[in-house]
Amino acid sequence: MPSRRAVVHGSVRAAAGLIGIAVAAAAVIAATWLPLPVVTAAIPSQTVTPVPADQQRACPGPLLQLAADSTDATGSSAFATPATVFDASPGVPQSSRLKVPDDRSGGRYGAPTVVSVAAQPGESAAPLIAGAQSQTAVQEDLSGFAAAACGEPSRSSWLVAGATDLGQTSLVLLSNPTAVQASVDLSVYAESGEIQAPGAQGILVDAGSQRVVALAGIAPNVKAPVVHVQSTGGSVLATLQQSVVRGLTPGGVELAAPTHAPATHQVISGLTVADLAAQVGAVDGYSDTMPALRVLVPGDKPATVRVGVVPEKGTAGGTSTQATLQPKTVQELPLDHLVDGSFTVTVDSDRPVVVAARVSTSGAAGADFAWYAASDALVGDTMIAVAPGPSATVHLTNPTATGATVSLRSAAGAAEHTVTVAANSAVAVSVRAGLTYTITGVAGLYASVSYQGSGLSSAFPVEPPRALASPIAVYPK
Repeated sequence: MPSRRAVVHGSVRAAAGLIGIAVAAAAVIAATWLPLPVVTAAIPSQTVTPVPADQQRACPGPLLQLAADSTDATGSSAFATPATVFDASPGVPQSSRLKVPDDRSGGRYGAPTVVSVAAQPGESAAPLIAGAQSQTAVQEDLSGFAAAACGEPSRSSWLVAGATDLGQTSLVLLSNPTAVQASVDLSVYAESGEIQAPGAQGILVDAGSQRVVALAGIAPNVKAPVVHVQSTGGSVLATLQQSVVRGLTPGGVELAAPTHAPATHQVISGLTVADLAAQVGAVDGYSDTMPALRVLVPGDKPATVRVGVVPEKGTAGGTSTQATLQPKTVQELPLDHLVDGSFTVTVDSDRPVVVAARVSTSGAAGADFAWYAASDALVGDTMIAVAPGPSATVHLTNPTATGATVSLRSAAGAAEHTVTVAANSAVAVSVRAGLTYTITGVAGLYASVSYQGSGLSSAFPVEPPRALASPIAVYPK
């Protein structure tokens, strides 16, 4: 029989065991209900901001005369040298020339100019750069005035201009200022639809050279072409040179710049109509002399477009028209209700479209025409070059709800202008030609440059530089 001491000791041990079990259970329950400590480790990363790149612009080069040599019906030749102006800030711009294997003059009258400037060390923004050229033609079968901005090469651009029917000559100029050969495809649309053009694919443009493609060779007898230029390898500046002969009389020449890419909202700034009544009477019977808006819906479905035209001097007299357009078919909407003056043209569509407007003029010097391309809104300080020419004018369109104070200052202060562009309005600023200007206060505005003289007309859009890539976060392994 166990002693009393043994019983007591056993009871104590049992009680201690029960207490231990209870404590353990309480610990488990507490661990279940109480929050556990959280241990985190940040993933190492670094934000990398792209460094501003060197800037480069290419000019179209001299006007070309097709079949100037009777022994070479398909050859093109330059016959005079264009005037070119360019500048950059900060930095000193450098210029070079492209090779011109398709110019039968062998570069005797110059070649497309390439303007470049190096990015400045320590700068967070790319340098400003601009260039432009102009030329007056007085040939027997080619006359008129043509001006063009030196543009940024691209892998995709739209040329809304030209014609290849009777009396019309259109040349697609493909300038490759890069160090890489470009393979270029041309997609041509017309009033009859998309054209399946043999020979329009895989056009090779060597690095540092310009090729010339006669549009009639791939799309003959077209009244209203639109050309989509796409390149792989190197990027190219695409320009369309159009010239007209009516009967035996030359009717003008133009270097048409690429228009804005397909979008549901397009803006043409500064469309200038001059001597309309005299011009209509002088060239009666030619429908291409009347003001018109050329439009293409590049997609697969019809689009409803609304065209607004507002004079630069106030909103009085503004008009609006609406039309339903078929896909892949170029149409021209008449703007024959306009009077002499400058206008802002807006196009709103339920599907993306490309657009450009054509106007003609006539005078003692003969007849001429101009193509006004749509452009993108400016994003900040911009440099523009105004090549020599008659009555050079900078047009500024402000579609925003806030007025803008805009300053135009030439290098060394040779000319300076300050203007106020009220909300939802536009102004025209007469400027000295042959200079470059730095424009401030233009974020959100649209701009163009136009020239107008007796029987002389031309225009080109002012485009913002392409944006740098956005900063990115880099996560090392």
